[in-house]
Amino acid sequence: MASVTHTDVTNGIDGVPRNTAEETLWLDQGPDYAEFFEQCLLPNRPCILPPTLISDWDVIKSAAWQRSDGSVNWQHLIDQYGDHISPVVVTSRQNQDTRIDMTVREAITLILKAKQIQDQTSEGRSQEQSTGPSVVYIKDWHLVRQLRQKRGTTTNGQAEPYTVPHTFADDWMNNLGDSDGGQADDDDSTDVPDDFRFVYAGMAGTKTLLHRDVYTSYSWSTNVVGRKIWHLFPPRVIRHLRRFPQVETSELVPDIDTLQQILKARKNGDRSYPELELAWSHVQRVVQPPHTTIFVPSNWYHQVENLTDCISINRNWCNSVNIPNLYSAIKTEVRHVEDSLEDVRQMLREAADSRRLDEISNSSDWQREFAALVQDLAIKDAGWAWLGFWNMIERNLRSPPTQPHLRPSEKWVRDRLLPLVLDFQAQSGTTHLATDIVEAATRCQVLLEQLGT
Repeated sequence: MASVTHTDVTNGIDGVPRNTAEETLWLDQGPDYAEFFEQCLLPNRPCILPPTLISDWDVIKSAAWQRSDGSVNWQHLIDQYGDHISPVVVTSRQNQDTRIDMTVREAITLILKAKQIQDQTSEGRSQEQSTGPSVVYIKDWHLVRQLRQKRGTTTNGQAEPYTVPHTFADDWMNNLGDSDGGQADDDDSTDVPDDFRFVYAGMAGTKTLLHRDVYTSYSWSTNVVGRKIWHLFPPRVIRHLRRFPQVETSELVPDIDTLQQILKARKNGDRSYPELELAWSHVQRVVQPPHTTIFVPSNWYHQVENLTDCISINRNWCNSVNIPNLYSAIKTEVRHVEDSLEDVRQMLREAADSRRLDEISNSSDWQREFAALVQDLAIKDAGWAWLGFWNMIERNLRSPPTQPHLRPSEKWVRDRLLPLVLDFQAQSGTTHLATDIVEAATRCQVLLEQLGT
């Protein structure tokens, strides 16, 4: 796997790399899986993959989403996918964001109106500056899922515009079997991750503010049309982005503009977010060209902005390499929820003590009730909790998402994941969790112990 230096990457506030092992790799040819595993997955290192990675995609070969001048073919999206439903972020002239679900046709109508206003404004002719949208962004569009759902109801379904590159085929989050609606099995309950296969389509200037990907997952994002700029922060500097660096639950600076404003205000004595300089000194700014693919590693905070009108295909994903990070993230989330409910815990304990005076209740009843409440709130806050996590592990151990040469060996997976099950079972609160959670973890233990033997 050859890598090259690139002028579209800047590291640190003075342009000097702070840690070459974290520096974004620019690959001039698509890697095989073993190379990608060793150079990107294991070290948790970002990279940009070349256009050859996606040269066989239908949407690339047909250039259907792109006009001859390289701009977005909005009309084609209307013609092919106009009745699809997607979340859309509409930013007003007052810089207020509104997120609503609408059809792709409705969203693109707003985009074209906003672009018309921009053109008129640049010519001094616009009368709608105060009322029309500023920018519009189609986000989290489940294009693949909607295409598959339509195929189930018609004999004339549309082809999918892309296939997953072999580099990313070991995808445990989207290994949903025959289910296209995001649920793996009927008995998995609602605590199951949705599918994470998205298309984003937006105007120049649309952005996704500073965040890490869901559950500390990986992500990959391919620019089918247009260019983006990424600001990437490695996991070791996350604490420096907090208002109170020592407090794990402290709010993070919301976006790059705010970060830069705070740094400029230092000369006036502003001491909020006291360690932002340390975080900013390790930022990587990466300009992603058309037809390239970026790999964003686990737990890297990042902000993304479209430098031009842009369409990208994106997936969040995970596998045995970064599942320890997901496990830690759920443990942390559960602990934070427990801490936030300390008054409820005390109330349940006192009520149980009162009932025990009558020798009626089991002393652990209140603990099971509290554990169930914590799991429910964790799902509402983070999207899933222990049941969804262990169901995902079991599903992929039973039915791996790809061929053996595109994933780690069974022994490697066993050695990587079995300690997580043992740690989970050793936690004092595990005995109070619902039976289906404990049984799911136990099934994972049995499957892992059988791997590589």
